[in-house]
Amino acid sequence: MFWNKKTRLPITEEDKIWVDENLNWLRTEFGEEHFMKIETITPTKNFYNRTFDGTEEDAEFILKRTMELMNIQDIEIKLEFFSDEPIEMDDGTILTTPADMNGSWQSASGVYQQNENYTVILIESSQLKNTISLIATISHELSHHILLGENRIEENDEFLTDLTAIAYGFGIFIGNSRFNFSQFSTNGRFGWNSTGQGYLPEQIIAYAMAWLSIERNEKTGFSQYLNKSMKKYYEQSYKYLTDEKNE
Repeated sequence: MFWNKKTRLPITEEDKIWVDENLNWLRTEFGEEHFMKIETITPTKNFYNRTFDGTEEDAEFILKRTMELMNIQDIEIKLEFFSDEPIEMDDGTILTTPADMNGSWQSASGVYQQNENYTVILIESSQLKNTISLIATISHELSHHILLGENRIEENDEFLTDLTAIAYGFGIFIGNSRFNFSQFSTNGRFGWNSTGQGYLPEQIIAYAMAWLSIERNEKTGFSQYLNKSMKKYYEQSYKYLTDEKNE
């Protein structure tokens, strides 16, 4: 009967397997107790109790608070800023951006750099204007530290890095920012570009969030903060997984 038709997943079976396997791998890496206690982070004062006005001090606050939320301890991570925007001089000359000049970075919203004695996260200055994007950027870059800096993986994996940020509760920020991660790796630098289209598609982000909600027995009221398409994919995935679990 048509009314008994099972809800369809918004992702492929291959993608479902990838998400399931990697979330379970992260569960093992984090430890069951810690993994299960993580909750979805919302864009509210409950998690980021500050009035933001687009300053570098805001970014410093976000870095410190996000490190707390991601259980990153006993390490100093420096925050630096760069600009990819062209600079117009008084005589009308347009200076080329650093990314264009050195030819190796490309335009990036955030960069993770691990040196012998310290770790740096570089933030493209325009991110300061958008708190949601800034939090997404910093959570993504800190996920590089969790995976690479803590020696959980040997080679950079942007897909897994993004999924790690989602596992730590930052799916709303990652999904609503709709980042397009374009991977590059040069001389110990790892970064990604933002063009407004998800590197992990919205459907996969939403499915991962639904998977985590069910596994952690988490209330789903946070879905109100998702954009329209993310909310649709999240609810679709949640119903599918709930029906599957009850079969």
